[in-house]
Amino acid sequence: MPSEPKKIAALGVDRGGTWTRVTALDRRARPLRTVRTRTVPLRSLPGKLTALLAGWPGAAAAPLVIATRGALGRKWKKPFLFKALAGRLNLVDVISDAEAAHYAAFRGRDGMLLIAGTGSVAFCGRPGAFRQTGGLNPASGDPGSGRWLGRQYLKLRGRLHEAGKMGHGRSAAYAKKLLLLALDGHGQAAALTARAQEELAALVRQAAGKGRGRVNVALAGGLIKNFHFRAGFIKAARRALAGRKVSFLEASIPAEQAAARIALLRTS
Repeated sequence: MPSEPKKIAALGVDRGGTWTRVTALDRRARPLRTVRTRTVPLRSLPGKLTALLAGWPGAAAAPLVIATRGALGRKWKKPFLFKALAGRLNLVDVISDAEAAHYAAFRGRDGMLLIAGTGSVAFCGRPGAFRQTGGLNPASGDPGSGRWLGRQYLKLRGRLHEAGKMGHGRSAAYAKKLLLLALDGHGQAAALTARAQEELAALVRQAAGKGRGRVNVALAGGLIKNFHFRAGFIKAARRALAGRKVSFLEASIPAEQAAARIALLRTS
C-alpha cells in the first residue's frame, strides 16, 4: 500500500532578479518539493504563486514567507502581497532577500552578510535589526559591484555610452567578460578586478566598525560566486581587517528554505 504524502508544514519563496524559487518543508524542516520559475513583476506574483501551489496538497493552509528584493526600502510591497493573497494563501510575512540570505547563513544570530552581485551592500546584526553599509546604487554602480565592473568593461571597449540604455542587470552581465579578460592576463582588466576586490574589502571593513572582535562574514551574490574573484576578495578583506580574526561562511541552506524555516518559526 503506498504511503501517504508528507504534509506541507511551511512554504518559502525567494524572488530573485532572474529566478523565483518556491519550496515546501515538512514539520521537521525537511524539504518536500522545490520549483524554480522565471521571475515575474511583483504585481503578477500572487496569481502565479496561487496557480503554482494549487497542485500542492495542503499548500493553501501552510504558513508562507516571501523573500523579495526591495522589501526593506519599498514599503508598498508587503501590504500589497498581503492584500493580494488574502483568502488564497496563508501569507505570514514578507521579508527582504537579504534577510533570507542572512538567516540561511546565521540562523537568526548576529553576523555580517556581504552581497556582491549587481550591487554591493553589507548587512550587520540580525534580521529585523539590520545595519546597512553601502548599497546606495550611484550612477556608476556600487563600488566593486558587478554593475560597476560591467561598466568598466564597456568603458574599456569604448562602449560606455551604451550603459545608459541598459538595465542594471544587463550592465552587470558584462562583469563576466572583464573577469575573463583578467584571467587571460589583460593588464587593465586585472587592475580593475583587483580594485573591485579592494572596494568590497573596504566595504566589509567599514561595516565591521572599529572594534577588535571576530568578524563573521557570509558571502552572497553572483559576483562573489566566481571562484577567482572570490579568492582575491578574501585576500583583500584579510588585509583590510589585519589584526582581527575573520571567518567567511557559506550558507548551509538556500534562501527559499530559509524563508520557509522562518515561516515555521512564526507559527510555532
